[in-house]
Amino acid sequence: MAKTGVTYDQVAAVADAFAARDQEPSVRGIRTELGDTGSLGTIGKHLAVWRDARPAPAAESETLPDELVAAMRKALVLARSGARAEIEARLVHFQGEVAVLADDIVRLEKERDEAITQREVTETERDEVAGRAREQSSRIEQLESDLNRERTGAEKARGEVAELRARLATVTEQRDEARVAAQKAQEQREAAQAQAQESRQAAAVADAERRAAQDQVKALRADLDAAREATKQAAADHRDELKAIRAEAKAEAEAQRQAAQEQIAALRADLDA
Repeated sequence: MAKTGVTYDQVAAVADAFAARDQEPSVRGIRTELGDTGSLGTIGKHLAVWRDARPAPAAESETLPDELVAAMRKALVLARSGARAEIEARLVHFQGEVAVLADDIVRLEKERDEAITQREVTETERDEVAGRAREQSSRIEQLESDLNRERTGAEKARGEVAELRARLATVTEQRDEARVAAQKAQEQREAAQAQAQESRQAAAVADAERRAAQDQVKALRADLDAAREATKQAAADHRDELKAIRAEAKAEAEAQRQAAQEQIAALRADLDA
């Protein structure tokens, strides 16, 4: 807010009041009488003008002989001339010091105003930082809520992985059963000399299929391990991947089961023939 400067009339009125009480007016005394308003530099300049404009006090007259009066007047003129020169020189020096002090006061008041403005800016920045902190706190709460939802999703994904593992165990069991059946079929082929060549070929095919099934199971295990590690890091990003792995595992298991059943059926057909 802009400050209203103290006028000369205000300073002169207070200085006159001091003079009426036979007191010497001072810059700080006038500022106190004005309610601690106005800069010391401005008051000092107005007070100097008031002092320059103030008439000198009249000398008291006494009844003296004319010769003595004439001599005193002559001496007074000479004294006043020398004293006035000295007083004027001191006054010029004093006014120069007052001007320097007034400039210093103006500079200090300017620095004070700048400091107040800087403090207001700092308080505004502090309020902005507090607002941003509140926004960050709200954002953190939202992120924590999202994290809890993602953790719930991760638990669900781990349940799906466990289900896939159970299905994989079933597929492995079916694979072992198919291996046993293939072994029995091989023994039966070896016993059947008339179909030895065909049995050996069927066994080779069965063995190749068994190895392919083992490779598929290993690949499926690797995929499941990768899915488990990836689920720990970012459950939300791997839901679709888990669904894809589940569908792939189901398809592979179904294909493997069908292949094993077809192999058993072929072997049985060979034995029946």
